[in-house]
Amino acid sequence: MTSRWDSSDICNIFKTIDELNKDWGLNYWGQQLNDWTEVPPREGVLNPGWKLEWERYSQWITTDFLAWQAAIVNQYKRPDQFVTHDLAGPPRPEINERNLSKTLDIVAVNPYHGTQERFDGIGSSLPGDYTRSLKQTNYLVTETNAQTTGWDSSQQFPPYDGQLRLDVYTHLSSGANMVEYWHWHSIHYGQETYWKGVLSHDLEPGRAYAEVSRTAHELQRVGPHIVDFKPNNKVAILYSNDSRHGLEYMKFSNTVDYGWIMHQMYSTLYHENIGVDFVFPESADFAKYKVIVVPPLYVASDDVLNQLVEYARGGGNLVMSFKSGFTNEFDTVRWSMAPGPLRQAAGFHYQEFSNLHGPLALKDDPYKVGDENKVSEWAEMLVLENAQALAYYDHPFFGKYPAITRNKFGSGTLTYEGTVLSDKLQDNVLLDVLQIAGLTGPDQKLPSAVHVKHGTNRSNHALHYYFNYSSDPQTFKYSYGAGEDLLGQTAIAASQTLTLKPWDVAIVEEK
Repeated sequence: MTSRWDSSDICNIFKTIDELNKDWGLNYWGQQLNDWTEVPPREGVLNPGWKLEWERYSQWITTDFLAWQAAIVNQYKRPDQFVTHDLAGPPRPEINERNLSKTLDIVAVNPYHGTQERFDGIGSSLPGDYTRSLKQTNYLVTETNAQTTGWDSSQQFPPYDGQLRLDVYTHLSSGANMVEYWHWHSIHYGQETYWKGVLSHDLEPGRAYAEVSRTAHELQRVGPHIVDFKPNNKVAILYSNDSRHGLEYMKFSNTVDYGWIMHQMYSTLYHENIGVDFVFPESADFAKYKVIVVPPLYVASDDVLNQLVEYARGGGNLVMSFKSGFTNEFDTVRWSMAPGPLRQAAGFHYQEFSNLHGPLALKDDPYKVGDENKVSEWAEMLVLENAQALAYYDHPFFGKYPAITRNKFGSGTLTYEGTVLSDKLQDNVLLDVLQIAGLTGPDQKLPSAVHVKHGTNRSNHALHYYFNYSSDPQTFKYSYGAGEDLLGQTAIAASQTLTLKPWDVAIVEEK
C-alpha cells in the first residue's frame, strides 16, 4: 500500500516545494518548507490548506485499505457473489464515501433514526438518497431500527404499530434492494444490551416479530414489482466534503455548520415532496437536473465553479449559500473579488461580511412567514450588479445590503442566500425556485403528514409510494395514471381519493 505522501504523489499535486509554499501561504508565520521531508505532521498545524490535505490523505488511507481488502476478496469470490461495505450515518466527513464506493460492487448503509412521534421518514430517506447517489444505483440496508436502540436504557422508544413496516418501504422507496436488522434477537450482555432485535430478550415471537413477518410475506408477493426501483429526480444537492472541513477550520458560528445547512436544505425538499439526488464536485452530470441546491461551497476549484456557471447559463437553476466560492481547492482565499468565478452568474460582488450578534428580520417580511421572518449568524454585504434583490435586512446599517438575491443568467437563474435562513424562509425560497423550474404541482398540496416518492421499476412501469407518517388517517387525491395498489391489491383510478390508515403506505403501479 503506497502513501499519498510518497514523493511521486505529492510532486504530482504540488510539482515543487515552492509551489506548495505558495499554495498554502507558508511564508506567513515563517512556516515555509525547504524540501519534502519537512512536511509537518497533522498535530499542531494551524494552516487550513495543510489541515485539508491531511484530511484528504486520511480519507485516502481508508479508501486504499478497503480497496486492498476488496481486491483480495475479488480473487476468490464466485461469479454470483459481490463485495459490499456498510456506511454508518452518511454523509460522514472523515470518509470520502464517493471514492470508497468505487471499490465496491454495491454500497450498503446503516441508517438509525427516531421512532414514535419522531419518525417522519427523513432519517431513512436522507442516508438512502445519499448512498444511492454514490454509484447512482440501488443499495443495501444492512442495519436499521428493529425495536429500541441505545447503549443504555435512557432512550428506549419502541416503534408504534405499523412503523417497522412503514420503515421498510421507506428504505425501498429510496432505492434499497434489501432491508435487514443488526440483531435477530436482543442480546443479554455487553454494551448493546438495550439495542434490541426483532425478538426480545425472551426470544419469544412478539409484536415486532409479527410486523416483520407480515412485511416479509408482503415482500414475497410484491417484491418483483418494486425491486431495482429507480427514482427519476430533477433536483440535486451538491455535497462537498472539502467545504465541510474548510468551514470547520474557520467557523462562522458555534451553532450552525455545513452539515446543519445541508440538512436544512434536504429537509425542506423532503417535506415539499421533492425527490433528491446528491451530486459531488467531480460530478459531470449536472445538466440532467433542473435545480441544484448548494450548501456553502467554501472550498472549490475554478473548474468546479465554472461548471456551475455553465450549468446556469445552459438553463439550470442554482440555489447557492453564503461563503460559496471564497477559497480555492487548497483552502486558500482567492485574490479576486468575491464570489470569485461565480461573480458574473451571481450578479453581485462583495468585500465585507459580518457575524450577527442576534437574529435580524427581513424588511417587510417578503416571504410572509411571520415569526420566522429572521436570519442569523452571518451576513455578506452584497453589492448588486445585475442581480435582483429578493429581500433586504431590516436594520439601520445592514439594511442597505440584500440578504437574498436572484440573477437571470443565460437561460437559467442563480439564487443566492447571503445569510442563514430560518427553516420557513428556506422553505419559501426553495419552493419559489422549484416553481420557476416547473417542478411543483399536486404533491405540494398533500397533507403535511403524507409523503410521496416517484420512480420506475425494472419493468419501466411508474411507481408512486405514498406514506402516512402520523397516528391519524390521512385522505388525499391520487394525481397520477390509473394503476393498482400493490399492497392493497385494488385498482386505483386517476384522480381517485385515497385514505391511508395511521403509519400506513400505498404503492401504486401504473398500468
